[in-house]
Amino acid sequence: MKLEIWLDYLSPLCYKQHKTIEKILLDYEFKNLELLYRSYEMIPFFSPEDDCTFHRILSKHHVISLNEAQKITEDVNPNLRPVQVIDAHRLSHLAKKEDCSFLFNLNVFKAYYEDHKDISDHQVLLDIAFQSGIDKTLTEEVLNSDMYLSQVQSNRENAIVKGIFELPHIRIDGKYRLNGYHNEKALLDELIRASAQFSKTEHCEGENCQRKKAH
Repeated sequence: MKLEIWLDYLSPLCYKQHKTIEKILLDYEFKNLELLYRSYEMIPFFSPEDDCTFHRILSKHHVISLNEAQKITEDVNPNLRPVQVIDAHRLSHLAKKEDCSFLFNLNVFKAYYEDHKDISDHQVLLDIAFQSGIDKTLTEEVLNSDMYLSQVQSNRENAIVKGIFELPHIRIDGKYRLNGYHNEKALLDELIRASAQFSKTEHCEGENCQRKKAH
């Protein structure tokens, strides 16, 4: 079973969604669950201005009022300011290659939203990568170049082609789509439903082969 999540580190809703995923993976076990991360910058090549705030970014991305956006960000530390996240996104693709995507994304969100660190700072990203099990030399090679930039851009472009315009976005087995933030119960219900379908399509018993019927 495949769980894909499109996210941006600038989105507090993506942070909340990842916390939900963390808790579900801690409390429940799903057979053959594959977790895949997709980069999706809400504002490509974002560079913050002095008066930039989270609620302004979310207001623009979700096409909602500033008051509605402020409600979304009410749990965010008021001293935390938006930063450039393109390098964090590029490193997320290195993390994928090094098979440590979950830990890397967990550490990025924690560093930013809980420890209030500047995740545009290369030393902070080096520390996060090291904590996630990524070799320092590989990390420096990415940070000192434009490696994985095309992958970040293509992730967003492919998402738009798929009709994904709002973050966070989750897709399970390419069929079940969850647009926007979903709490633990809602996400768990969808995972259980998809897991049951996955089991049916993976096992055959005589003429009652669900896999054959699915194809």
